[in-house]
Amino acid sequence: KLFAELISSFKDFSYQPTSIVLNSRGGDADAAISIARMIRDTEVFNSMQVETRIDESYDAVCFSACIVIFSAGYQRSLDFNINGDNNLPSRLGMHGPGQFDRSQASYDTSPGNSEIMRMGRRLKQYFRDIGVAEEFVDDMFNVPFDEIHLLTRQELISYGLYSD
Repeated sequence: KLFAELISSFKDFSYQPTSIVLNSRGGDADAAISIARMIRDTEVFNSMQVETRIDESYDAVCFSACIVIFSAGYQRSLDFNINGDNNLPSRLGMHGPGQFDRSQASYDTSPGNSEIMRMGRRLKQYFRDIGVAEEFVDDMFNVPFDEIHLLTRQELISYGLYSD
């Protein structure tokens, strides 16, 4: 809702963004998909072929649901040449989903959870719509919820999330 309000305010100020700078450890996947679809479907972003990138600060990352928003960019920029080593992983990290169970005060990460299954279908549809391999979601779901897998350049290229 806040992102939609921000986009609406662009018209009032004739603002034309050229990039979206990210620094997030994640959040709600449904909200991330909604934001990503707004980026893809809103004239102010798609007319400028907006770029997504990770903030340049040393400790900035884009984990979990943030990757969905990163993927929405028409251009996606990453710095792989950190300390002169192109083989280091990116600052994009993925993990499998979890649904917070208020009664247990913990996350349910069971693959049979209907909410997790629904999210998997929704993520696959979104990524299919923008030309990212559905295998990305399968591989994401194979990483335990309480871990982060940092994606390499080759992985990002193979999924269609990045190109040289």
